[in-house]
Amino acid sequence: MIPLNTHQKPILKTLLAPISASLFLLGCNAKETYDFPPACPKVTVLSSASDAYQFANNTNDLAHLVTKASILGVEGNCIDDPKNEDNKEKKKRNKPYTDKIDTTMNVVIQVKRGPAAQERRYQIPYFVTMIKNGEIMDKQQFVANVQFPDNIDQVTLKSDKILLKIPATADRQPDGYELFIGFQLTPEQLTFNRDHFRPVQYKSY
Repeated sequence: MIPLNTHQKPILKTLLAPISASLFLLGCNAKETYDFPPACPKVTVLSSASDAYQFANNTNDLAHLVTKASILGVEGNCIDDPKNEDNKEKKKRNKPYTDKIDTTMNVVIQVKRGPAAQERRYQIPYFVTMIKNGEIMDKQQFVANVQFPDNIDQVTLKSDKILLKIPATADRQPDGYELFIGFQLTPEQLTFNRDHFRPVQYKSY
């Protein structure tokens, strides 16, 4: 998990270390079975959408803060899609086919209650976007259901497992696909993040 600094935010925080299965293999496409998992796609948490502040009374004063949510990191792994086995005959006959990489991940989120919080349950939306060559190929939206126990004002949770099927090249690479993760923010929330966090160099893992 990668902690976030609320004063200095990377423009793009690349979270590669938690996905330890990212092994880039060469010359393996001739094999019918593999000793190692396929390469995982690059995963990036968008700095401008890595925090979600919710305020009461139509103000962004911290005295009216209801909740603050932060994406701490991403955990996951990658395996060959079981349906890739069905493509063996197509390969032999030189017919078109597309193997896929099953990418499973959990998003780690920390949520704090602010002084204006009245409830102990909240729903916080977030998204995972699949991009290739700068073009959005798919976007999925999810909701983190947050419940604060009595006398507890900060919780850390993992999202439910998210399964994505990424098109793969013949050598089991993610074919140029990348994943971008962030909170689904309102225009006001996005402006608040951009106004209050100074861009810094991104950190790679």
